[in-house]
Amino acid sequence: MFQVASRPTHHHGAVPEPLNLSMSHYQSPVAQKLNIPRRLARPNFSEPSRDAIARIDPALAGVPVEYIRKMLAGNSSQMITALSLLTIPSSLPCAHLPPTLDAPIRPSSQTPDATAFPTHILAIFSARSSSATPTVASFADKSNLAPSTTVPLFPVSALVLTAHCSLLPPLPQGHPPAGRRVALTLPLVPLTIPSPETFPLLHAYLHTMRADTLLTSLLPALASIIPSMTTPPGHAAGKQVYVAQFSSEKLLRFSRVLVSAVYKRGGPQGALGALMAHVKHINGLWQNVCALGVFDAELWGAMDLAWEIVLAAMTQVAENR
Repeated sequence: MFQVASRPTHHHGAVPEPLNLSMSHYQSPVAQKLNIPRRLARPNFSEPSRDAIARIDPALAGVPVEYIRKMLAGNSSQMITALSLLTIPSSLPCAHLPPTLDAPIRPSSQTPDATAFPTHILAIFSARSSSATPTVASFADKSNLAPSTTVPLFPVSALVLTAHCSLLPPLPQGHPPAGRRVALTLPLVPLTIPSPETFPLLHAYLHTMRADTLLTSLLPALASIIPSMTTPPGHAAGKQVYVAQFSSEKLLRFSRVLVSAVYKRGGPQGALGALMAHVKHINGLWQNVCALGVFDAELWGAMDLAWEIVLAAMTQVAENR
């Protein structure tokens, strides 16, 4: 199984730069008191394996990774449709994980191209670690788990994961479907990551490359005021285009709306706890991003934005107590 081993984080290397916001330099007393990092640390940069990409699709040997990512982003709607047509269980007991799983394809009048379908199924295990020290994805050992422990299953594309996740070990060889099929036989790969509950957010982002949708998922109370993306997903590789529009003033306004929402939902006594739940959710996504080695600039920008908004909201709640 894939497992995640502890690894330190550093602030050097070709990694997405932190947001350049004036409010990012203030010290949050409540964050310091609760031992919450002021910023999301950046791990050492690493490139996705070109050899691993070539093993998946020999035609992509020598093709720049950024071009492959743009190609995948342009095909995201077909890939998402293909995902929705597969019928697989949402979870299985870890004692009953087969090496492969048959996934029937539901009939559809608009079946996507065969290359849009998933190539593997991940069984996601949890590798709990320090919230400040992310871990690296690798095959995991399930021998220490109770046989009745259930693990969620996710159909995935090997090319999508390999093109984005530089620390993902090579997946076993899959057999992409040729022509129309009524079912797929997909290798089942047990993977251990720090935060299984936030894997769906990262998995969705790697397909859509939509920072606005990710930000809304992290802070659903702000859904009505989070602006939509105006540039095509993956259009400006390595640049923070969407997140660049957020000024310090806009983030403070968002934090006030978030404070109002948590007060309305849980009252003054439950506000700080509700914001701590957001902190844990964002931190879980950050741990997975570090564990898998994803260095997409807009993804890091969206996590930074959510982090800034939540910490500012926590400061406001603490000042009002």
